[in-house]
Amino acid sequence: MDRKNRAGALKLAGALTLGIIVGAAGYASLAAGEGAPAIEPADRRLLHELAAKDEIREQIYNYARGLDRMDMELSKRVWHPDGTADYIGFYEGTGAGFVDFVWPLHEAMTAHSHQITNVLIEVDGDTAVSEAYVMASLHTQTADGATTPLVRSRYADTWSKRDGRWAIDHRLAITDFRTLSVADEPGEPTEGRRDRGDPSYQQYPF
Repeated sequence: MDRKNRAGALKLAGALTLGIIVGAAGYASLAAGEGAPAIEPADRRLLHELAAKDEIREQIYNYARGLDRMDMELSKRVWHPDGTADYIGFYEGTGAGFVDFVWPLHEAMTAHSHQITNVLIEVDGDTAVSEAYVMASLHTQTADGATTPLVRSRYADTWSKRDGRWAIDHRLAITDFRTLSVADEPGEPTEGRRDRGDPSYQQYPF
């Protein structure tokens, strides 16, 4: 399923949710030829909010996957073309520019993993704000051992829906603390790859 079909699947999921909201009585009115059932404005807002949160949450996860699999297009798509980013004290500029900025830094590493949790989202029409906790493990391995900086931070993002797509208008990245893990010996080889040859793309090639 490509990204276009995935968007259609999300719309179908929304329609199914709408069916739950309408309920059996609504379907009965359709069967009786009485036309489409009335939907309360509050229910419409709830449906819009649920669909928006789902798409925004997936975009946040797409960013982490894009970085860890070195999929530049996926990482950049999380922002609108004019979206901006402020990684305090590290980078300030466009969202796409940030991806370009950190790309060679990640290429120099052996592996990296971005874990995102505690995602909170507040939707207001076609705009939204979110906060997500992030743990980034940045691993560099040599013949003599390995170093792994661990960075705990948060993404405070503002979003908007344009042309049917939710994306970031501005990201404020806030670092909470950093630690460093050092190993005297190199670790065992692993099967994860930082490209579309990663085994996960056999199951989820998006």
